[in-house]
Amino acid sequence: MDKKTVLKSLRINYFVSLAAALIVLLAFELGYLEKGALAMAVSSTAMYVIEVVTIMLTVLLIPLAVKGFTNSMSKAKGLSEEELVKLFLKKSLQRIFLLFIVIIVNEFAYYGLGYNGGLYCGLLGFGSMIYSFPTRMVLEQYSNSEK
Repeated sequence: MDKKTVLKSLRINYFVSLAAALIVLLAFELGYLEKGALAMAVSSTAMYVIEVVTIMLTVLLIPLAVKGFTNSMSKAKGLSEEELVKLFLKKSLQRIFLLFIVIIVNEFAYYGLGYNGGLYCGLLGFGSMIYSFPTRMVLEQYSNSEK
C-alpha cells in the first residue's frame, strides 16, 4: 500500500466524517430536525442517564483516540514499511471513527435533548478531530523513527 494512497483515503474519511457532523448540525439549526424532540420522548431519569453516558463517552473516547493512536504507533518497532503504513491506516481510521462518535452523540445530546453539556463535550471532540488530521509529516515521523 502506497503512502500517498493511504493519506488520500484517510483524508477522505476525515472530511466525510466532518461533513456528516456538519449535516446533522445544519439539520437541527435549519429546522429539519426539531430541537428538543428527544427530550419529550424520555423520562427525567432516562435524561439523566443519557447525560452521564454522553459525558463518559467523551471522557473515555477522546483520550483513547488520541493517546491510543500514539501509543500503538510508538510500539510499532521493527515493522516493515508496508506493515507500518497498514498500521497507520488502521489506527488513524479508528481515531477518526471514535472522535466522530463523540461529536455525533454530543450533537444529539445538545440539540435533541437540550443538554448544554453536549455542546461543550462536542466542542472537545471537534477540537480533538482537528488535532487528528492525517498528515504526511506524521506518517513520515513514525516511518523514520524505525530507521
